[in-house]
Amino acid sequence: MFSNVGRTNILMYSLVDRLWRNAKKAAGIVRKITPHWLRHFFASAGLSKGVPVSDMAEWLGHRDPKITHQTYAHIMPDAPQRLRAVMDSVFLLETELSLPLQFDALVEAA
Repeated sequence: MFSNVGRTNILMYSLVDRLWRNAKKAAGIVRKITPHWLRHFFASAGLSKGVPVSDMAEWLGHRDPKITHQTYAHIMPDAPQRLRAVMDSVFLLETELSLPLQFDALVEAA
């Protein structure tokens, strides 16, 4: 969630904490909201609205999307229903499906 100019994660928690405390003060926020809380909020909000776990894992800096899934699976209890709705829509031709050209190559390789 916090990255530097080179788009790599900032690992200096004290720097992030100081920046966050200053931003909170400037915005007049008095509620105790930590950078770690923001990180969980970011992940929870995105995953609950359908952001792919693999994307969220990359943004959170998790080496393996399994870590993200294990941590946030409770946020996505409706994922199977959402997938069924998408597939129903595709199979009933209610939604046009555009697959990348590379998809055919992946199918042939399998």
